[in-house]
Amino acid sequence: MPTKTPSKRLMPIVRDLIQTVVIGKTPDHQPASMEVLDLMEQQFLTAAQNDLMTRLASGEIETEAKRKKLLDQYDEELERKYLEWENLQISLVAGAGFEPAAFRL
Repeated sequence: MPTKTPSKRLMPIVRDLIQTVVIGKTPDHQPASMEVLDLMEQQFLTAAQNDLMTRLASGEIETEAKRKKLLDQYDEELERKYLEWENLQISLVAGAGFEPAAFRL
């Protein structure tokens, strides 16, 4: 049995992360703009919060300076994630639950 490519293995995970797809109207019949609003940012923030609480409870973060340094690291990582997420692309195809008439197709 052939091994699935990484993109085929990751697609179900990516689909689970997408919360809403918004197709925006563009002037002069330009191609539609799309903004994918998903849970990735919320998941990152939740993981960072859990990590912070675990470190605080263990006594690893005993000073305000260490807490601030860790929070700054979370901010830097989130900024890097935003740059990665800017390059995400999706393809929209007709399928179950898709109404072409709604998009004048």
